[in-house]
Amino acid sequence: MDLERRPCLRNGDMISELPDALLLQILSLIPTKDAVATSVLSKRWRSLCKMMPSLTFCSSGYDLERFSDNVCRFMLSHQAPFLQSLHLEMDFEKDSTRDIGVLLGIAFGRNVRELGLEVYSDEPYRFPTSLLNCGTLETLKLGPRVLLEVPFPVCLEALRTLSLFDMTYKDEGSIINLLSGCSSLENLEVMMYSPYKVKTFTVVVPSLQSLTLISDNEDFMDYVVYVINAPHLKYLTLQGLTEDDSCVIENTPELVEANIIDVPGVIYEKILGSLTSVKSLSLKITSPLKLSKFDRIFNQLVCLEIHTYEPEWWNLLMLMLHSSPNLQVLKLFSEWFRNPYRLTYKRWSQPIYVAECLVNRLETLVWKNYEGEIEDDREVAQYMLRNASRLKTATFSKFDIQPEKRLGWLKDLESVVRASNACRVVFK
Repeated sequence: MDLERRPCLRNGDMISELPDALLLQILSLIPTKDAVATSVLSKRWRSLCKMMPSLTFCSSGYDLERFSDNVCRFMLSHQAPFLQSLHLEMDFEKDSTRDIGVLLGIAFGRNVRELGLEVYSDEPYRFPTSLLNCGTLETLKLGPRVLLEVPFPVCLEALRTLSLFDMTYKDEGSIINLLSGCSSLENLEVMMYSPYKVKTFTVVVPSLQSLTLISDNEDFMDYVVYVINAPHLKYLTLQGLTEDDSCVIENTPELVEANIIDVPGVIYEKILGSLTSVKSLSLKITSPLKLSKFDRIFNQLVCLEIHTYEPEWWNLLMLMLHSSPNLQVLKLFSEWFRNPYRLTYKRWSQPIYVAECLVNRLETLVWKNYEGEIEDDREVAQYMLRNASRLKTATFSKFDIQPEKRLGWLKDLESVVRASNACRVVFK
């Protein structure tokens, strides 16, 4: 019996035979409170817990004072040469301001490289300005309910990634002073749920390569002017701006990819001149354009995505085709449900001239959620097939469609005399 049980016991304790480095990686994959709970197993586990490079603490469900005391004791006993990451989620009360500050101070004393702070309260927590001078911090993620009051320039020379989620800003100068101190910043993500005291959000960061600006302003009486000046910017996402907002993009000659999501046509018209260097462009425009012709040419554009969010979306499509002579990939995403009671709109009409990209460049057409029963959609699809001389594949798809209907739509598309003999029509 003992001989039979011994291999089982040996296999059950195999984890203790693993090297410390691997055990630390395993402990870092589970919640910190669970990792700490393993310290009762042995002295070795206790010492390993004190060396964990990544820590996550959440106060939800705990008495806040007891939670703060326990976390403080644990972090003061932490023995790793540096703290790779610390993520704090805390319910904030006025009396707990000092506790959060102490925890953050300990983390910065351990040369933390990545810090995340989420605060849940009625009143925002004021982030200590003294901590915005750190030579080791590489990633900083703040919000929600964190107040930034930065009256003077700071120094975060190692910071590469900054995320500001539903923040409160003392004033516009606080934003400028924060960003001006991030000399190595490459990735910036800003989510504005209410502009509060900010009317102009200025991003002037020479090192910046990726920028995401998301606005979800519930008070439409407020507006924000976004000013972007980033000479090395390569990736840009703008989402949720309203017609009352404004966006000024300056000095972005290296931009290669842009995603313009849930943005009105008037905003797109104002910024399109700054997007002409992109190779990939995704558009989800929430209102029709007023322009009938673009003055700018997208010579570098190779891949274009258009979400058919509004009626007369084909006007935007035709404008982009005529302005993109080197376009090779076109993706359409139908999202507008036609309502028979909706106001009347202008029907699709075939343009007089065929776009240069259709004649010489376009190779791939993808149309998701294609509506073969809607005459305008059907005519646009047929126009593309009749005029795209270099087209290799045209892939159409529709969610929740009966097999018989799918076959009928496919036959309708295949019956079109195509400009490209090599074009293969697929319906998924």
